[in-house]
Amino acid sequence: MQKLKQGFLKAILFYFSFFIVTSLLFACKTSAPVRETASRPATNGKLLILPFKDMSAIYGENVSFRCPLCGNVFLTGEVAEGADTVLTKHLVSLISDRNDIELIPPDKAHGVWSKLLSGNRGSLLSERSLIVETGRVLGVDAVLVGYIYRFRERIGTRYSVDLPASVAFDVHLVNVANGRIMWIGHLDETQQSLSDNLLKFGTFIKRKGAWITAEEIAFSGLEEMLQKLPAITGH
Repeated sequence: MQKLKQGFLKAILFYFSFFIVTSLLFACKTSAPVRETASRPATNGKLLILPFKDMSAIYGENVSFRCPLCGNVFLTGEVAEGADTVLTKHLVSLISDRNDIELIPPDKAHGVWSKLLSGNRGSLLSERSLIVETGRVLGVDAVLVGYIYRFRERIGTRYSVDLPASVAFDVHLVNVANGRIMWIGHLDETQQSLSDNLLKFGTFIKRKGAWITAEEIAFSGLEEMLQKLPAITGH
């Protein structure tokens, strides 16, 4: 009987001690302040657009040319006068419509680019280094730069041509922080009749069976490729 009473008392003491310890641990846990790490919202990235470069004007027509940024090889061709300006303006217009990018227009880069070229290291800097350094001076997150290889206007009308329009250009998005190419958009198209290329049936219908201009090909291609332009996040 005595042993039974002692066992009963030990059980009561055990549960009482367990209750006290558990209560203290719970109190410590709930009274401690909880620190939350506030996530810093991403800001709109700053993007500098450089003017398109007419590579045929620099290297001549019918010349195999290696892109100074991505290394792809292209054959230069006829480029209509003012094509670089027209494409640059349309590119700026398309980017201006995006509310997730803070745009720095091309004219802001002219003085910086010229100063870098005239400096002691100007002749030693690669094309990519010049682009990155210009972006750093202007405090942007990325630079968008394009090269035109061909911009030949059609010879004829919308319904009959002797020579169709032909356009080739590419656009590169360069990360200023590390100099890497984040994205490339490329267009290389010479318009063909439906009988020459049945795979272009959708495009043929979209263009209503007409022979379009080089500008129309370029604008349509540029708008389509920019839909895949990745987000640019500020620091």
